[in-house]
Amino acid sequence: MKTPDILITPTFHVEHEWPVNFREDDLSDFEAERVYDTKGSHLKYLNGVWVSPDSVIYKNGVIFQDSLAAPFYRPYYRFRHLIKKAVFSKKVRLEKGVQYLLVSDLWSTGHFHWFCDLLPRIWSIRERIKEFVLLLPDDPYIRKIGLQSLEMLGLDFRDIVWMQSGNFYHIPDLLFLQKICPSGHMHPEVMRSLSQALLKGSEPGTNRLYISRNKAAYRKILNEHEVVALLQDHGFHVYVGEDHSLRDQITVFSSADVLLGVHGAGLTNCIFMHPGSSVVELRKKENGPSNVGYWHLADSLEHKFYYYNGTPDSPLPLVGRGCNLSVDPVVLQRTVLDKLK
Repeated sequence: MKTPDILITPTFHVEHEWPVNFREDDLSDFEAERVYDTKGSHLKYLNGVWVSPDSVIYKNGVIFQDSLAAPFYRPYYRFRHLIKKAVFSKKVRLEKGVQYLLVSDLWSTGHFHWFCDLLPRIWSIRERIKEFVLLLPDDPYIRKIGLQSLEMLGLDFRDIVWMQSGNFYHIPDLLFLQKICPSGHMHPEVMRSLSQALLKGSEPGTNRLYISRNKAAYRKILNEHEVVALLQDHGFHVYVGEDHSLRDQITVFSSADVLLGVHGAGLTNCIFMHPGSSVVELRKKENGPSNVGYWHLADSLEHKFYYYNGTPDSPLPLVGRGCNLSVDPVVLQRTVLDKLK
């Protein structure tokens, strides 16, 4: 007899506020993403499945679709990945009678996806986690920041199994928690609750932070020296994200009330800022539906969201290994910095 699914997070209707400095000629970049419904997230019981280290589930050789990070991965994982794992990987059979929990996907090793996709799922079942052995990809980011976040939030699982890249795991009893919403969309109530827990014991501040990507290979500000000079005149401090502990990051960002940076994982740190702060994203005008996850995140946390459209150096989108931007300091001051006052 099939074990019934358990509804954990019901569907929620979301309507985001427009960016503070929204311009009508940018309507096509934001309009399609302003209103949406989250998914109803269920806890599903699956027996006798195989799980790859990047968290893809197979049942009788067929992909369990909900375990994919995004639908466009299906062609690869349907055949090539399955064959590689079935033929070349070490088969690891986990213990029967243990409730293993899977909440991760291919993207969970990234800062944005850990805090905005994975942690909200765990947070939604925090009252039950001692029942479960958590499955996690064996990744340096998760072993450091991921574990620190679980510890800070008091999310104490029965145990953790680290899924290593050369293995293929047979799970007799798997519990899979569906995404609360597609990546980039937010459930505001869940995100605010999670943020409040991370901010516990901190006090709001008045610092202004600019997140620099000058050591990155892509998505950089090409004239950053000009931009930094302007920002410093407006009271900003430059923050370079390197090997900081999670506690250090929370200390830094909880004391800020303005965060500015180019589209990228650094803006995720607005989850550590107190409500009513301001978030400024340096982005590329796409003239159509675009990646507006940081708008969704900032608005869900009750921050004021601003944006600036930079000049790209290539046709590449401003995601992944995308284009770089040039910023006109005069326009940045007029359209963003003067409004922050």
